[in-house]
Amino acid sequence: MYTLIIVYTIHSHNRKMIYSVPLCSITPARERANNAFKISFHDVKIGKLYWHEKTKKGKKFIFPVRLASREEIVGMALRECKGEKECAIQYIQYPHTKLGKDVGLYDIASKNGLTPYYGNGDKRDQWCEMKFEQYAKQLKRSHKLQDVDVKTEEIFLQCILQKSLDEGENAKKSAEVDEAVLETSSTTNEEEKDNVDSESDEDDDEREMIGGTKRRTRGGTSGMQERTERLKPGDRIQFYKQQCVAGDPSGLMEATILNIDPKADHILTLDDTFTNLEPHHQVKRIQRYERGKLVNNDGGQFRPISTYMLKKEGNPNASKEVRAAEKARVDEIIKRNKDQMVMKMKKDGFCPEDMLR
Repeated sequence: MYTLIIVYTIHSHNRKMIYSVPLCSITPARERANNAFKISFHDVKIGKLYWHEKTKKGKKFIFPVRLASREEIVGMALRECKGEKECAIQYIQYPHTKLGKDVGLYDIASKNGLTPYYGNGDKRDQWCEMKFEQYAKQLKRSHKLQDVDVKTEEIFLQCILQKSLDEGENAKKSAEVDEAVLETSSTTNEEEKDNVDSESDEDDDEREMIGGTKRRTRGGTSGMQERTERLKPGDRIQFYKQQCVAGDPSGLMEATILNIDPKADHILTLDDTFTNLEPHHQVKRIQRYERGKLVNNDGGQFRPISTYMLKKEGNPNASKEVRAAEKARVDEIIKRNKDQMVMKMKKDGFCPEDMLR
């Protein structure tokens, strides 16, 4: 078997870290990393990335993390941040089987324990090689991971970093566009009138929100107050099962909203009749229902249901209809199996059909 030798050179220490990965394992490792990234972070705004260093039982550990927004940790059993010295983070390890459910977890960390993902180097397009070497040894020592697992971890982290870099580039371009729009709008009164007309429908919807006021939330990065998203019937959302840990890929679900009632115990009626989400349960809108079809909702974030713009709309009988459809489906399965059993019994020469229910 041919073997690919991957060499990491740490210039500051003038040494090399070498680990071998079979060529036939590189493609599966890349596929696993890309799939895990799409499930966990593809539709999430990554934001800033760091290495988090902490001491546990006298031993030092290092982990790759991302800064988490305030909306992401609402409803979680986390302690309050101590002023400006602490912040919310999310661990972003690849979900190796040997790590169990301790992946994608959130925590409160001291800013003194955070180091930029690139360390002390100047390569902003990759994770710090020296710290990744330390992290790789930690994974091998603590969880007995193999070289191919470490390679999967490396590709997974690089996917996250690339998305973070793309976000920064897009934000820069958006700022340039906004500046150009401001310059143009200051001299064009007609465009201002068009903008007012196009936003009138949205303003009407906002006046029908709960309490007759606009619901607002804190911005994830700027700290400014901005409108939250609005949920509507037909939208498709993503959420984690109530009995699972947030971030566990096995607990990730999707459903379509059929009805919304902000004053009900369960605000959303979904096409999954066995799922009843509490108002504080965090969901992410992944597709919007617009003009009779679903379109991708890029940039959506997990946030409690009660923090979305909510208006009573949809099919109020949706829950009954979904249960009726589910019962009809089950009854059809039972009937089909019964018919098959009767046919088999008749073929065998014994069929007390009048005794079957």
